[in-house]
Amino acid sequence: MTVHRSVFARGRWAVAIAVALAIGSMLRYPGGTALDPASRGYSLWRNFLSDLGMTVAWDRRPNALGAALFVASLGILVLGLGGCLVGVVRVYSTSNSARRFARAAAAVGLLVCAAFVGVAVTPENRVMSLHVGVTLFAFRTFPILSLLLLLATLHSGVFPRGVSIAWAALTTVLTAYVAVLGWGPSLTTANGLTFQVVAQKIVVVVALSVFVYISVEADRVIGRSS
Repeated sequence: MTVHRSVFARGRWAVAIAVALAIGSMLRYPGGTALDPASRGYSLWRNFLSDLGMTVAWDRRPNALGAALFVASLGILVLGLGGCLVGVVRVYSTSNSARRFARAAAAVGLLVCAAFVGVAVTPENRVMSLHVGVTLFAFRTFPILSLLLLLATLHSGVFPRGVSIAWAALTTVLTAYVAVLGWGPSLTTANGLTFQVVAQKIVVVVALSVFVYISVEADRVIGRSS
């Protein structure tokens, strides 16, 4: 197998570093939400993750360092998990029946990675409409990626059953979140904003957890075949 196990270890390190940088960005965020510019600091329940990328926060104070940390966090995450995706696709491609799904997943994955880079470089306070557009595209495309990887798993026989369950769970969560983005509570109310913000964070935690788990299982598969 032509995949080196280090690619998956780097992916896990990327997740750890990205989370640390995101926490640093939260600590540096001056304050304010879309509905309450006067609030202090970052709220886990009222601030989207994208708020961290604002060069000027909702309270109109500068957030240059916090925004830089957010961009670095998302950039490292895209690079690390993008590398993991390439590795996983190569593992699946050893199976003739799974290869077509793996290659389709690679193409969709490239679009998802590019969209999340777009999220990072389009701060809300400068280009809100473009930021919202690339964010919606990223999350609407993401479940297609996880579904293709689920199909590749089912056709390959390379990974244990738990990997199929993980991809199925991620696909379900992402699809539900797409529905929330389109038809969920309005952001113009406090309860609606909280619902949307919490839903986003749940999706991020589930997605990162699944990718870390898959990277561990891919390590084991490569270890058995070497």
